[in-house]
Amino acid sequence: MLLPASFRGVPFAVTASETSGGRRIALHQYPGRDKPWAEDMGRSARRFRFQGFVLDGDVKFGGLPVVLQRATLVRAIEKKGAGTLTHPTLGVLKVCVERASISEALDARNRSDIEIEFVEAGEKLFPGKDKLSTAANNLLGKIQKVASVALKAAAAIEGVAAIASTLGINPLRSSSTAGAAMWKQQVDRLARDATALTRLVAQLPGEFGRFNSGGNAGVGGSNASPYADTTTVSDLVELASASRTTVLNASSAFADAVDAADLSNAVGIPPAIFAMIDALASACADPADAIRLMVGVIRLSLEPQSRSQAPAISTLVARAAAAALTDAIGQYQPWSADDAAARIAAIGPVLEDLALEAADAGNDASFAALLDCRASIVNDLRDRGATLPQIRTFNFGAPLPALALAQTVYGDPTRADQLVTQIAPPHPLFLPTRFQALAS
Repeated sequence: MLLPASFRGVPFAVTASETSGGRRIALHQYPGRDKPWAEDMGRSARRFRFQGFVLDGDVKFGGLPVVLQRATLVRAIEKKGAGTLTHPTLGVLKVCVERASISEALDARNRSDIEIEFVEAGEKLFPGKDKLSTAANNLLGKIQKVASVALKAAAAIEGVAAIASTLGINPLRSSSTAGAAMWKQQVDRLARDATALTRLVAQLPGEFGRFNSGGNAGVGGSNASPYADTTTVSDLVELASASRTTVLNASSAFADAVDAADLSNAVGIPPAIFAMIDALASACADPADAIRLMVGVIRLSLEPQSRSQAPAISTLVARAAAAALTDAIGQYQPWSADDAAARIAAIGPVLEDLALEAADAGNDASFAALLDCRASIVNDLRDRGATLPQIRTFNFGAPLPALALAQTVYGDPTRADQLVTQIAPPHPLFLPTRFQALAS
């Protein structure tokens, strides 16, 4: 069924219509090369071309005289901005008029032929760097979340089988209980690190100087604080206490689950481990602290002492930490291209070692999930690091104040605090003559 054509509510008859589109291609042809490169720049705007007419006194056109129909249609065509087009087959579209003609032949008193070309209007949304990077970061964050969830699922299935095999043998059961106690002690220790007041204060909104800039300052220290604007240090004391209590309760629940486990309820151990590690990661106000602690947990799990005491539990703890690490990377803001590269260099080998261990144990699902986590982390940091300035070495003849150096180096005195954070001089008025900072 064809719809009656109209533009801005003005009807007209259609004898033929044509829709054109395609892709926007930038064709690159290079000297000395026979084959060009066609770069796809996205979809082309769709265009709609109509041939039709308006007829005097036709009831479909409201029974209006053809002169009035022509004048009404001309007014609709020449009106500024986008309008609504009712296409006979494509429905309602938002378009702009690109070209139009209305002919008046010998029978102009009864009929006029028309030809109109429309182009889709789209939305008034300009592709800014921030919007594009935000969309890319959101996509990468979803990919990382999928990878971490897949790792937890694989670790739970394969971990239960490994742990259950130790429950029926008394020496191995005792070793598992001792291993759980060891990991509870380690997590409790790390909880005190994560909730240290000096680390929580670093994320308070406002200016607190170089000593409280935090490890997730980003470029120019412009990252949003996880706290409300009204949060005070006194509030953080309560927050630290509550977060620490949450981690301690989770670690105790984990130890109790291992102590009470048998072949019938071993499936409760993996969720207890995930809850303990997630509580530890959530206790960190700064994603940089979460990354540091999760990498530390993985490295500790790979040590011979952890493996000899409770290998199945240590393996599951390490994989839970790898999943939490993958999530933390999505929240971390590198402050330079070098910082992103350093994170890749520090995290990549750790996850590779964990993946190789999974492969040696025949845990194919965990092996594949760990590789996916590593790939998502590397891709995320590479993409975000590519948009950040690099670090370079500056040399000056005499010590200068941070304010003067910020103006000299960046042409922006407001970046003085950023220089102080990066260089950490004894005093902001006397920066060293040679230092490393962002190139731009």
